Amino acid sequence: MDGYYLYGIVGFPPPLPCRIRGLGGDPVSLVPHAGLAAVVSRSGLTPWPLDAEHLTRHEAVVEEVMACRPVLPVRFNSLLRDEGTVRMLLGERAPAFRSALERVSGRVEMGLRVLWQPPEDAEAAGEEEIGGGPGTGYLYRRLGEERRQVRLRRAGERLIQALQAPFRSLAVESRLRRFMTERLLLSGAYLVERERVDAFREGVARARAGFPGLSFLLTGPWPPYHFVDGAPR
Repeated sequence: MDGYYLYGIVGFPPPLPCRIRGLGGDPVSLVPHAGLAAVVSRSGLTPWPLDAEHLTRHEAVVEEVMACRPVLPVRFNSLLRDEGTVRMLLGERAPAFRSALERVSGRVEMGLRVLWQPPEDAEAAGEEEIGGGPGTGYLYRRLGEERRQVRLRRAGERLIQALQAPFRSLAVESRLRRFMTERLLLSGAYLVERERVDAFREGVARARAGFPGLSFLLTGPWPPYHFVDGAPR
C-alpha cells in the first residue's frame, strides 16, 4: 500500500519552483491545507533503510526546498498513510507550524563542536591514599572521582561561558549540549540569519585563535532541525 513520505512543512502558496526527486526517485510534491503544505513523495509504508544513501537523499530534498523558502524539516522515515492523514496533521498543528515557520524564516542552522583536553586535576593528584580496608579505599577513590568530575565541570562551564560570549550577538538562538564525552566539551546548534553566516564563521575563526588549546568543528548552513517546535520529530 502506498502512502506518503514527509520531508518537511512549508507555507502555501507558492508551489515548488523546480522538480525535486525524493526517496526512490519519486517526484516531490506539496499537499496543501490550512495555508500550509506538506513536502512529500509517494512511498510505501515500510520504513526505508537507515543508511547513508537514503539519509543523504532525505537531507538533499530538505536543502533544495530550504534554498527557496522557509521549511520545517522533519525526521527521517516520517510516513503517513494517505492524503487525508497529511491534511489532518496540517490542520491539527497549524498554529504551531505557522509560529515555527515565522521563527526560522530567513535563518539557517550552524553546528559547532568543541573538543578539549580536560586539565590535570592538581588537587586530586595531591591527595594521599587513605588507610583502611579494601572497602574503605574503594569508597574514598569513588568520592575522589566524583569531586574530580565536579571540578572539571566547573572549569568546563567557565570555558563554555567564555566561548559563548561572542556568539550571543551572532546567533538568534542556540541549543547547547555539554560534556557529551570526556573530550567533547560542547556540541552546539545556532540559529543564524542567512546574511550573518559569514560573520558567524569569522566569529568561530576568532575563537579558534583565542583558544588554541581547543579543537573546533564548524558545519552548516543546515536546515533548522534543532529549532522546529511543532514539527513531527
